[in-house]
Amino acid sequence: MPSKRQTLKFFFDTTTRLTPGRVIGGSPPSILKLSRRGEMTINKIISGDDVEYSALIRRMLSLNQLHPRPQPSTTDPADNVTVITPIFGQRQLHQHPADNGINIIVVDDGSTPPVHDATVRLDRNFGPAAARNVALTSVTTEFVAFVDADIYVGPDSTWLTALLSHFDDPEVVAVAPRVRSRPQQGIIGYHEHHNGALDLGRRPAVVRPGTRVSYVPAAALICRTEAVRAIGGFDDDLRTGEDVDLVWRLHDAGGTVRYDPSVEVHHEPRASFAGWWNQRVGYGYSSAALAERHGDEQLSPLVASPWSVAVIAAMTAMKRPSIGVTVGLGLIGAATHQLRQRAPDLTVDEARKIVIRGTQATATALGRAIRRVWWPILILLCPISRSARRLLAASAVFAVTPMVVLDDVAHGVGIWSGVVKHRRFGPVIPLLRHSRPQPESRTP
Repeated sequence: MPSKRQTLKFFFDTTTRLTPGRVIGGSPPSILKLSRRGEMTINKIISGDDVEYSALIRRMLSLNQLHPRPQPSTTDPADNVTVITPIFGQRQLHQHPADNGINIIVVDDGSTPPVHDATVRLDRNFGPAAARNVALTSVTTEFVAFVDADIYVGPDSTWLTALLSHFDDPEVVAVAPRVRSRPQQGIIGYHEHHNGALDLGRRPAVVRPGTRVSYVPAAALICRTEAVRAIGGFDDDLRTGEDVDLVWRLHDAGGTVRYDPSVEVHHEPRASFAGWWNQRVGYGYSSAALAERHGDEQLSPLVASPWSVAVIAAMTAMKRPSIGVTVGLGLIGAATHQLRQRAPDLTVDEARKIVIRGTQATATALGRAIRRVWWPILILLCPISRSARRLLAASAVFAVTPMVVLDDVAHGVGIWSGVVKHRRFGPVIPLLRHSRPQPESRTP
């Protein structure tokens, strides 16, 4: 069992900026005011010293302004981890060598023909959530690792050892590595390697709704066994999105879920276009069911500041681009002034940079929302609306490649299918909220 260290090394997120008496950045973007004691803690982090957990450290971790740098774990995965793999007509890629001694429970989820080396066989296909839950009942180790059959983790258990170090923090209940696609030939292989649906990027994060990493897949996920049992395991009714639901319920129960991209595993991409398309449609289809369970706000295709939306609208709706730019710059100035009223110790330059970064982020999110959700509506409006034509064209151009456009369209087909079936429209409705960052009270 890992020791619960009281001190740890930390490093700042790439978005974090330090100014006298303040920490700015993170996801969601926020401002922390520092006391003298807080400034001493920041200086220790800069110097690379070990730092004790405190209210300031916990707050910065939760805001993604700071990340832990765990030390090598002394926990033996063979004694403390059980791996669960659901299989439905697939071959298993991640089998650990026998001398590692890791207990692996393979659940044949109703495959035809049956998987010959499965630990458990279900008489019909119930879906990955139910298959994992069946295996979970027989787990006796402190940790359980969910690893899909198409995941390759390498020849040994070093990935588990690296992730186990995060559990030195007693608040951490689950950790996920970065899941990258194995290099393959062809258009799909290239797209998956560079834009894989399971690849959540190179920046670490605490995982929760409304942040840059709002979920992690259960394709490779290690959890505290009791934490998963305490929330009832996976939702058997969900055929897709069951991992998103699990992670959000772990968060709602008060646990911390972390994403650590310094540890990588690889998955096998779909071999055919039809298989790839159906996978993406399935991912989108889960949105409506997740909205029923967790609220429409968590599944909105665009959550943005009214100021950012107004700037983008001005720059696209005006007949003359020069007028649109002028109006947009004026709105940026007004938003900067409002932000300084809410956080008066920000300089004009700092406030302006925050507003501009927020507008850029909104523009990127808007492009994806158009490609995924709103393109049918804009296509209908194109004959009568110059703005619709501009937005549709810009969203396609900034997608970089045609495969990214197809990826988003397939996801959107699934979203609309789920919305129609469940009659839950949150996944297609934008949400406006007050601009970030929010100023925080002085932190010890």
